[in-house]
Amino acid sequence: MARIGIWLLAVVAVVVQTTVVPVFTGMGSAPDLIFLLVVFFALQRGTTLGLWMGFCLGLIQDVAGGGPMGLNGLVLLGVAYLVGLMRTRLFKENIPAQLVIVVVLTFFHQFLMFYCMNMILDASFAVGDWLHRALIMGVYHALLGPFLFRWLSTWIQGDDAYQHLIAGESQSRRRFLKRFV
Repeated sequence: MARIGIWLLAVVAVVVQTTVVPVFTGMGSAPDLIFLLVVFFALQRGTTLGLWMGFCLGLIQDVAGGGPMGLNGLVLLGVAYLVGLMRTRLFKENIPAQLVIVVVLTFFHQFLMFYCMNMILDASFAVGDWLHRALIMGVYHALLGPFLFRWLSTWIQGDDAYQHLIAGESQSRRRFLKRFV
């Protein structure tokens, strides 16, 4: 799959997220396809691609869906960075591990969103609101994530377009560890 295919998929995810997904809003929350896409590519293709996708797709999501400009980009950047830190220690192909990863990251994502909203807008969202939204989104993501991850894994199988990023990332990580360990 060419690099353009990944970004085309990302644009399709933004369009679906902003047009189709709001129809399925239940109990005040809906699944976040862009979040799932960023988590998948950060897990499978490395921190660099995850950071770029998180920031760019978050900005596009802010423009398309309204809200504070840059908030989604900043929060998805943090999620991709966290995934990148844990990437080498995770069993990426194991479905139960994917469920746990997605649910934990959903709670982290929603915590960052509520924290930033409180700081930027000087709003006073309650912890109960955060837990309610994170729990519902966690269930959505736990149900949708493994299917989406499986489909994306077969879609990118055999792709070596980003292998240089993965190889470069592991070399830089080794150099970093040699300095401090």
